Amino acid sequence: MLAHQCYPIRIMFVAVISLLMQAIIPASAQLTSEPEPSVTSLSKPKKNEPLPLDTLLDSHGQPINIPHQTQSALEYSSAEIKPLNTSKTKSNQPAKTTKVKKLNRKQQLASRNHVANDPNCRWLDKRIGQLEAQINGIQNNHLQHVSDEINIRNKEWQCLKCGAEGPDQNDHSNCQYRRETNTK
Repeated sequence: MLAHQCYPIRIMFVAVISLLMQAIIPASAQLTSEPEPSVTSLSKPKKNEPLPLDTLLDSHGQPINIPHQTQSALEYSSAEIKPLNTSKTKSNQPAKTTKVKKLNRKQQLASRNHVANDPNCRWLDKRIGQLEAQINGIQNNHLQHVSDEINIRNKEWQCLKCGAEGPDQNDHSNCQYRRETNTK
């Protein structure tokens, strides 16, 4: 409703501004542009001198330099990367044989040495790493919530079998952490 009431005021304002603009700008300044060229004047060149081959002129009639070599608009060179010589390091050091202890099923599920190819497992691995770094950085009693979350994420890790083959389809809903709510 307010827009309908302001409409006549807006029209009058625009009309007053246009009248003021016409009064400020003289009529001779508005018509100083050159008349439109006719078809006969376009066919006749202004100068009788022909342009040499491979010459271009800009909007002011000045010649534009045209490069004769092809070049790209973007010049980029990457930093030099030196390859590692792994053959030299292996040949200089004597070969050590270390026995890899086979982990039982429970240890394998709890271990974070191997991460299953699952987005939830990769996220859990990163999150547990962040929380452990946060706890190791600051020894404080106020970080009890961080240690609680580490325990919760470790339980999720084991339930989702992220240290071994990864979760089954129904493991996602069964292993998801749910807070206990006291509703009475």
